[in-house]
Order: sequence, then C-alpha cells, then structure tokens
Amino acid sequence: MMHDTTTTKSNVGKGIVIAGLQKSFHALKVFNSVDLVIEPGQFVCLLGPSGCGKTTLLRCLAGLAKPDGGRIEIAGKVVFEGPPNLFVPPERRGLGMVFQQYALWPHMTVAKNISYPLERHGIAATDRERCIRDITKLVGIEALTARYPAQISGGQQQRVALARALVNEPPVLLLDEPLSNLDASLRAQLRRELRQLHERLGMTTVLVTHDQEEAAAVADVVVVMLNGAILQTGPYEQIMASPRNGFVAKFVGYDNLMPVTNIRHEHGRTFAMARDGSEIRLERQTEISDSPMVIALRGDALRLHRIGNVRPANAISARVKRITSLGHSREFELDSGGFDIVVRMRIAEAPAVVTGDDLYVEIPAQSPLVPAD
Repeated sequence: MMHDTTTTKSNVGKGIVIAGLQKSFHALKVFNSVDLVIEPGQFVCLLGPSGCGKTTLLRCLAGLAKPDGGRIEIAGKVVFEGPPNLFVPPERRGLGMVFQQYALWPHMTVAKNISYPLERHGIAATDRERCIRDITKLVGIEALTARYPAQISGGQQQRVALARALVNEPPVLLLDEPLSNLDASLRAQLRRELRQLHERLGMTTVLVTHDQEEAAAVADVVVVMLNGAILQTGPYEQIMASPRNGFVAKFVGYDNLMPVTNIRHEHGRTFAMARDGSEIRLERQTEISDSPMVIALRGDALRLHRIGNVRPANAISARVKRITSLGHSREFELDSGGFDIVVRMRIAEAPAVVTGDDLYVEIPAQSPLVPAD
C-alpha cells in the first residue's frame, strides 16, 4: 500500500525474465520463441507496428493471455511455465496495469475506483483512506476524488487509472498504450510525468507503444518488435546510432532509407555511391552485407543548399517536388535520381525555393549504413 509520497523505491530488485515464449491464436503464430530479460527497476518500452505481438506479450505478462510454451518469471516468481502446465492467474500476480481505454468503473467515484483493489485485498477503511490520499497527491488528482469518470477529462482519467494501478505498490507496472487517446500536448506532458513517477517509485515498468517519440522520452531500454520477433534491444540512443536494419531505423525515427551501391572501406571510413552518382563518405567503417544497403537519414538532420559555384561536401543533388508548412518549420519532398527524400528545416534556416528548383542535400557523415531488410 502507498504510505509515503516522498520516496518509495521498495520495488527495486524485482525484474522480469521471459524465456522461449510461444503463443498462437489457432493457426496464427504470434511469436515462436521470445527471450527477454528486464532488469529490476528498468523502464522498458515494447515498440513496433500494429500486429507485431507487443500487446500480446504484455497480456502474457499480465496473465490475460496464456502462452503455449516457454517461461515467465516476474519479481522472482514463476507465473507461467509450459510444460509443466504452470499458470498463475492475473489476480495472483500482484501487478499494476493501465489499459488503453483506462477501464474505469463509470458508476464509481474517483476515490472508489482507486479504492477497489484495496477492498479486494481486505484493507481496512482507515488504511484505504490514507492510501487514496497518498496516491492521489502523488499523481495530482487529490481534488477530484468525489467526481465520476464522466465528469473529468481524458488526462485526468489517465491519472485515475494510473493511481488505481499503483495503489497496491505492485512490483511491476504494465502500460498498454495509455496515452494514445490524448492530444499531442497532453501526451507530452504526461510522458514527462510518467517518467518522473517511475524514477520516484523505482518499480519495473513495461510500456507498449507504436510511438517512437514516446519510447525515446520515457524508456531506459527499447525493444523493437516485428512479426512476433525481437529485432533489437537497447537504449533508444544506442539503437538510433546503430540500427540493426532498415526496418528498425525507420521505426525509431529515420525518415529516409537512401539506397547506395559501390560500397568500400578506406582508412576506417566507408564510401558509397548514391543514385545521382554522388559519393558519400561516412565516418564509421560499417560491415558490408550481401543484401542491399541503405543510409538511414533523419529528415531534420539534413541541410539544403542552393546550387552554386561550390558544391558542399557529402552532398547529393535533388529537385523539389513539394513544400509543406509545419508551423515553425518546412518539409521539403525532393527527388534524387529516382529516390524520394524528405527534409525538414526551421523556416529561419531553410532556403527560399519553390517547386522544381534544383538543390544540394547535405548528408551527415555520422549517418548509419545498414542492410535494407
């Protein structure tokens, strides 16, 4: 139970081990053999497109879906193993979970919604009141306890759902895209609050999302999934610096995957040819794959230059196809030798050009070179 709103890192030391996990729905195999270790106190984000298996994996952790085989250990306790057919039901796992739709009881006040898990555990009324005071203060909804879910905003409902999940001080908190229904500014605010809350409480947290900005903002470790398999695991910055392949690069925020050929190494650097015939120099010596290779490029890391007497180093030539205003910045869609490339620049830094103009696109030498698939 919540007793103090200052420092409650009682859950540190309770992580998650997933080994050889298998799950199918009839003939559809969701994942074949998933292995993942989540260290105690980590904030881990399962990141991937719809249908990649991330939500099913979270539901297996929660006990809301039963795997076909493998093993799950949570906070030092085996909650699933098959064979033998060991399965601990969700109510006995002691976890906190926040759903995408929050699942608040509409006929109960905020206080009653939060109190419900405590009542199920037989906590005395006086202790329940103290716990509710503590947790509502922690998440900033202490003034809303007498209201019903229909009387509060979406962001406030999210805080109520979070308070209900945390009131029993669970060793692990599971979050199934809890911010996806909120507007952009509120999502950004609640991401910050969620990260601060995690740091304050120190519990192991697993978040499912398809939003790479959300993953970057809150997670210690990002797990990129596709077709029921884990493609890459690590801190967001590490994956950004060295994505495993084009899919991972695209999903963590690279807008452009530029095909290159004639790849060679010289003096610890990598050289490659773009479609327009330009030679691109990359600072890192990258292992060359037998499969097609691409340079991963973030649209906001590229720079445009007017064609003049001096060609910038590491630049490709391109023609403007479309210009879109994004408020404080502009997005340029360009064609370079049949390759479409997107560039975003702040208005103050962007050149004054129109559709049809020819430009140079400067390629950062730190860009990663990766297999296309």
